[in-house]
Amino acid sequence: MKKLIQRMTGWDFIRMGKGIESRYARCADYWQPHLECSKAFVANNVREGGTLAVLGAGRLLDINLLELVARFDQIHLYDADPTVISSWKKKAGSAYGDKVFGHIEDVTGSLARWTRGLSRAGRAGKLKEYLSELEVGSGAWEHQGYDGVISLNIIGQLPLYWRDRVLNLNPQLNDDENAALQGSMGRLQIAHIEALNRVSSGWAIAISDTEYYTYRVDESSWTVDPALHGKSRDAFDDMLVESSGSCGEAWLWHLAPQFVESDTEGAIHRVEARAWFNSDTRS
Repeated sequence: MKKLIQRMTGWDFIRMGKGIESRYARCADYWQPHLECSKAFVANNVREGGTLAVLGAGRLLDINLLELVARFDQIHLYDADPTVISSWKKKAGSAYGDKVFGHIEDVTGSLARWTRGLSRAGRAGKLKEYLSELEVGSGAWEHQGYDGVISLNIIGQLPLYWRDRVLNLNPQLNDDENAALQGSMGRLQIAHIEALNRVSSGWAIAISDTEYYTYRVDESSWTVDPALHGKSRDAFDDMLVESSGSCGEAWLWHLAPQFVESDTEGAIHRVEARAWFNSDTRS
């Protein structure tokens, strides 16, 4: 069991990252409108100068790193998948280690700690209580005093790692345990949104999936599932929105086209963007 937990803690980030890389290679043309909207929203809403943190930087598909390098004194890239470092170095070039710095860590500061107690709670028949009592910690990035922070399409992803870890160890949840799991997933998202709102000396941007659509080309109705859990939808909507740019604040991402990724169905995500600033950085 200990070895299983060790494999989950880290390998799931790598597996997800490699999966995104592979899917992008197959679906680049379908992804392009989403990536252009993301890049445009960021470019039009950053407040240049000082230090910038990019959370969930991944393989830097969603931002134009070199354009941002020219606009900031330092850029700090965060991701939990260590295989992204080669992409960071390649795209940053000589700026890596000078103006661009990489950090491999879980931005929630919670998943490793939460995972350590899972198997014991399951064996003791206390999984519902364990999930209900979990408290979200803080990520290291929250204590660095960055002037600006970009959360790059990870609010919807954060709870998925946790959900999968819970289900890998406890595949058969009863209704109460499932409700407790959903509650913990929502708390991860709310804590991240609240942390962004606490960028007290600067500004923040959040780009996130908000709904997942599953379609079949021979059916007129789609399946719709929320990407934001619990009260995180309200927290996301409560952000102060001061945005500009031709893409607006919402768009669709054709993530997995039918007959490219699967013969039976396709997936489209609704993506929404928010930008907010304290009184000293608005202009």
